[in-house]
Amino acid sequence: MTTERVPARLSGATSHGHLLDLIRATGGMSRQQLLASTGMSRATLYERLETLLRRNLIYEAESMEATGGRRSRKIRFEDRGRVVLAIAMGQTHATVSVSDITGRQLRSRTVQHRINAPAGTVLQPLIQIGTELLSMGTGETLIGIGVSVPAPVDAGTGYVVHPTTIPEWEPDAVVTAVSGQWQVPLVIENDARAGALGEGTTDIETTVYVKVGTGIGCGIVVDGAILRGAHGAAGDIGHIHVASDGPLCRCGRRGCLATFSSGSSLIDRLASQGITNLDEIARAAAQGQPDVEAQLLAAADVLGGALAATITTVNPNRLVLGGMIGTIPYFAERVRSRVLGDVVERIAEGLEIVAGAAGDHAAVDGLTRLVTRKVFAPDAIDMLTTDYAAN
Repeated sequence: MTTERVPARLSGATSHGHLLDLIRATGGMSRQQLLASTGMSRATLYERLETLLRRNLIYEAESMEATGGRRSRKIRFEDRGRVVLAIAMGQTHATVSVSDITGRQLRSRTVQHRINAPAGTVLQPLIQIGTELLSMGTGETLIGIGVSVPAPVDAGTGYVVHPTTIPEWEPDAVVTAVSGQWQVPLVIENDARAGALGEGTTDIETTVYVKVGTGIGCGIVVDGAILRGAHGAAGDIGHIHVASDGPLCRCGRRGCLATFSSGSSLIDRLASQGITNLDEIARAAAQGQPDVEAQLLAAADVLGGALAATITTVNPNRLVLGGMIGTIPYFAERVRSRVLGDVVERIAEGLEIVAGAAGDHAAVDGLTRLVTRKVFAPDAIDMLTTDYAAN
């Protein structure tokens, strides 16, 4: 996960939240440097630093080089011991992970499940695993929780919308279950969008992330911000229409991209070969089974053709392929070849197309970033320090 970030304001930082944002972004500054950078009066700066110190949001770290007088100490953001719990759900498995706020995963567990089972049957075992992983830590403070689901999500409410993959879940199922266990800030996001954020290498690039697992999802990140769309459905490429006479999709239409290139469609076509799940497809691919390779390459070719339009529209720096199918090397290479062959030269120039991290690593990283952004946003810190002063 990238740690590069740009503060909300590099100069003129007046509020507690913007002051903390500046300290986080720079990795720490002396009081004199903060005075010069913000233009604040000494009395105001010292009052705000004192409040942040009392709230355990900053600490005085190592001494800096002397400049003719007493050595000053660097003021650093207090990230020690703070952790995020991430629950990254796919359609057939889920990963529960505890990470520090730089994105370093400390403890993690992956389990198999069926996302289309009743919400409680799916969520409660994952919550129990999260409780167990958190109990293993020493001197840690849970600052927030991030959950990703393979369905469109309203980022404002955390409610699942248009739940094709989980039709029996109530829209607020995740919010209710997780908030009932922990009273900390909660972020809920679509799995591909979380993965797109986690795969970003800097906050000044455009990334398109396509997860090919049981289904197909896509996340787009521009300058560190997730593109969600007017109704939270941006990136729902699995239902792009690619053939009028194609197979029937579970959305009720025929010829959606998912009916040609998703893991579930591959399982259907490979059933005669004894293939019943994604793990078996991955093993067969690694073993070089020709029937499996042929089906994977055909699926990759259709996906690459559909993605060429997305790539041309967005003009990203990187296209990253994730999921158990998307990270198969020759699948990713065929997608790359098709995209580069279909887009015009000025779009292809400099475009990086790669297979991403295996498993749910990208989604966990993305969720960790989303939680830390929410918890330490300048407005959130200003509210926290205002409440503290009032009490």
